[in-house]
Amino acid sequence: MVGPITKAGKSKKDKKKKKRVSAPLNEVQNLVQKTLASDQDEEVYQISSGDDDCSKGMKKWITEYHQSRPGLTVLQQRIDDFITAHEEQLEQERREKEARLAEGGWTVVVHHKGRKKTTDTESGITVGSVAQAAVEDKMTKKKHKELGDFYRFQKREAKRNELLMLQSKFEQDRKRIQQLRAARKFRPY
Repeated sequence: MVGPITKAGKSKKDKKKKKRVSAPLNEVQNLVQKTLASDQDEEVYQISSGDDDCSKGMKKWITEYHQSRPGLTVLQQRIDDFITAHEEQLEQERREKEARLAEGGWTVVVHHKGRKKTTDTESGITVGSVAQAAVEDKMTKKKHKELGDFYRFQKREAKRNELLMLQSKFEQDRKRIQQLRAARKFRPY
């Protein structure tokens, strides 16, 4: 329910609320004016907004994040440098190990990966490795043979077809030989 209406068209409650709100604002304004008057004599210290200094807070975390994740080219360069350094270290360790064994009187046998030929120094015999293409060809033929006839009836049909082909070739050869004999003429000299 709304309170009684006054001359200005506002209720008494609205005026009271306005007075209550305006009273603290006047006190705050007076306090601000007093502090400004007293601060004019003293030095003013300002707190930085953090734009210039990235050593604290969220900006620090963001800069650390971006610095810890470089671009792809930088990352690839770092990886390449690490790999080459690691390979050099392994090679150095291998050389040191071989040198220690050679000093002890041991014969160091070295395996050459991917070597194609071996030559015996005493006899001069050269032994070549098996060609990779030949091995692959043999394996493919073996697979086709294994997969070709799985069931017994397939094996029987394959044998029957082979016999029929051999018979037809035999008949063709017999006819050809008869034709050659008929075409022969007696030539004693």
